[in-house]
Amino acid sequence: MSDADTSHRRRGTGWLEKGVLFHFGSLLVFTTWAFGGQAPWVRQGIAGWGAGGVLLFIVACLRRKKSGSEQSWPALRYLWPLWLYDMLVIGSCFNPGFKEVVIAGEPSLVMADPIPWLPTAARPWLAWKELWQFNVIVLSCFNLFLVLPGRRFVRGVLFLIGGNAVVLAVFGTFQKLVGAPGLWFGLVPSPNARFFSTFIYHNHWGAFVLLSTAACLALFFQVFRRGGQRDIWHSPVLLGAVVTVLLAASVPLSASRSCTVLVGLLLLGALTHFLFRLIRRQRERHASVALPVASLILAALVAAAAIAYLGRGAIAQRLQQTTAQLAPGAREVTFGSRLTLYRDTWRMAAEKPWFGWGLESYAHVFRVFNTQRAAELWLWIPFYAEAHNDWLQSLAEVGFVGTGLLALLVLVPVGAIPWRRVDSVVPRYLLAGCGLVLLYAWVEFPFANPAVMLTFWANFYCALRYARLDLQSGQEKDSGHG
Repeated sequence: MSDADTSHRRRGTGWLEKGVLFHFGSLLVFTTWAFGGQAPWVRQGIAGWGAGGVLLFIVACLRRKKSGSEQSWPALRYLWPLWLYDMLVIGSCFNPGFKEVVIAGEPSLVMADPIPWLPTAARPWLAWKELWQFNVIVLSCFNLFLVLPGRRFVRGVLFLIGGNAVVLAVFGTFQKLVGAPGLWFGLVPSPNARFFSTFIYHNHWGAFVLLSTAACLALFFQVFRRGGQRDIWHSPVLLGAVVTVLLAASVPLSASRSCTVLVGLLLLGALTHFLFRLIRRQRERHASVALPVASLILAALVAAAAIAYLGRGAIAQRLQQTTAQLAPGAREVTFGSRLTLYRDTWRMAAEKPWFGWGLESYAHVFRVFNTQRAAELWLWIPFYAEAHNDWLQSLAEVGFVGTGLLALLVLVPVGAIPWRRVDSVVPRYLLAGCGLVLLYAWVEFPFANPAVMLTFWANFYCALRYARLDLQSGQEKDSGHG
């Protein structure tokens, strides 16, 4: 193995690399097992422990500068959209759009008189807290891109992400099968009836599994490509397939309909990819193609049947609910309510298109734009803490400027890599999972969950790091042949 992995193995792992790996691993385990980060005390823990990630980020940047290595300041090259986004939000906190007054003995928010052409924040303190959480999560994951010295270390991080998710899935499956009335087998009441494992909201669990399944598939194809075994039945490939299916099976069991479809599409694409790889390998060996292909298809059908049987109760319940929602009398209410929510959110965004109403302002400001009323009681107005569309909510909170900067935070580093020269499929599967979650964010709010956000950015920066190391390995091989 003549790549960066081998050279680093000779040097040994430095304290910075160990610190980054420990910090990210502990942050991931804490966030996912502590209600997916959806509790006030957990968010405080993320904010506090995440500060260590910011410190490690600064040290890593200074070490790169001191060593004089190429791209000494990747924090400037790849993270400038984040710094501009931070400046936008911080600036908005000094221009509050609302003020708190006491009306009839109760504190209430009323419109203030901010400078109209500057960014504003409805609740500056909430904006500060949300911005800090976002930064510590992004920078803790960016550290993986900065310091991981070899591809085996990246695979180790992916193994932690996938392995942790599998243990959570097994935990949640047993919890579901015994009919636990709340989280942690009923020890903690859940504010949402559709919880799964340690996650309060089943759709957040679905998005988390989607990202974790992508990590498992990346490892699966890496092992299959490496080969060295007599056949797939005598290799870690079979175990990897079983573990991945076990993880994916938890999504329909959690009753997340949209994520079940997305995970199914991801697995179908992986199955097709694996079939083509298997056929090509069998032909290179001049071996039979029909038997392994038929066996693989049969195994996939058996796995699908087992998943359907395991989650038959949740699937039947959701199918019944879907049928009722699509009935002629209820269709307009079902889709009309969501479309009205989106339309009202767009009106909120259009009111302040450049900079929005301020980070973490949606739950407070949207009440002004909400046109929905309960059918049974006209005076009762439904409350929405989230827009059920992360893209629209971002436009409403930070405007087109802030949302554009968030998009550039993803697009800038992706565009800096010559993907045609990247030989490995590992980063492609990781980015596929990230892309599906970004697509899912058009109809739900996965990024409101810290565990989903943390896993998203970890997958994203691991994909970029693996691609970079793959390119370095190719250059070393080319120079060696020269």
